[in-house]
This record gives sequence, structure tokens and C-alpha cells, in this order.
Amino acid sequence: MPDPRREPTRVGALQFAPSEAPERWRLTTAGAEGAACEATWGEWVRFAQRVIRLDTLSRDLEGRGDAWDRGFAAGRAAAGDPEVVSDPVNPYR
Repeated sequence: MPDPRREPTRVGALQFAPSEAPERWRLTTAGAEGAACEATWGEWVRFAQRVIRLDTLSRDLEGRGDAWDRGFAAGRAAAGDPEVVSDPVNPYR
């Protein structure tokens, strides 16, 4: 019975599959000709951790920007002056 951990995995156009060398894995894209990117399993795990960390940072900054926008809008509404000409720049956008 084949090892299911050695089966290719697809996500959208990306395919993650074992390489000829048993300790390496290859990332390819569907329909793209050219060299595939190969790395060890540990390198792929570290890469995925960095992607998740960057995604978390991006979502945090987006959340701060949304909160700033809501606070600014609430401040304008409380001041009763909705037609202010110069809007301050949102530092999170």
C-alpha cells in the first residue's frame, strides 16, 4: 500500500508533490512551464509559518485602519461638522 503522505496535494493552481529525492518536495503551478521550486519538508514548513505570520500582520494592520476610520467618522459625527474639507490621512492605509 502506498504511503498517503507522498501523494501530491493541490490548492488552486499550485501542486505540492514529492521530488525524486525522498527528502525533498516540489512546488509547481498548473499550466506553467519552467523550473519547479524544490525544498526539504522543514524549509516548506518554515516558509508556511512566515506566510501565516505576514498574513496575520496584514490583517492586524487592516483592522487598525478600519478602527481608525470608524473612530474618525464617529468623531466627525459627534462634532456635527460632516463637511470638513481636509480629511486627515489614515496612518494605517
